[in-house]
Amino acid sequence: MWSKEVFYNKVVKDIRDILKNPENLKCSCPKVNCEWHGKCQECVAVHRYYKNHLPNCFQQFVNDKIKAIAQIGELDVVEKEKTPPEYWDYVKEQDEKSKEQK
Repeated sequence: MWSKEVFYNKVVKDIRDILKNPENLKCSCPKVNCEWHGKCQECVAVHRYYKNHLPNCFQQFVNDKIKAIAQIGELDVVEKEKTPPEYWDYVKEQDEKSKEQK
């Protein structure tokens, strides 16, 4: 356990320095067509609400850790199929159609 001084001087100050860099605040999700791309707070809120999977930007580092654990038990891990980008194109098309009908 850290002392409160180490926690403040090392951990909190390091995190504040990380957050000062705009590069670290960019959305890292590869799903650029997603309606919530770049709206990370909303994206995380949706995933927390449904509790059915992690946001895409979290999946790779979590999957890497799970794979390492699975190897200990001599298990294979298969990743779930990703939602095709065309689905988000379809969402945008449908949104446009519904706007035109109003």
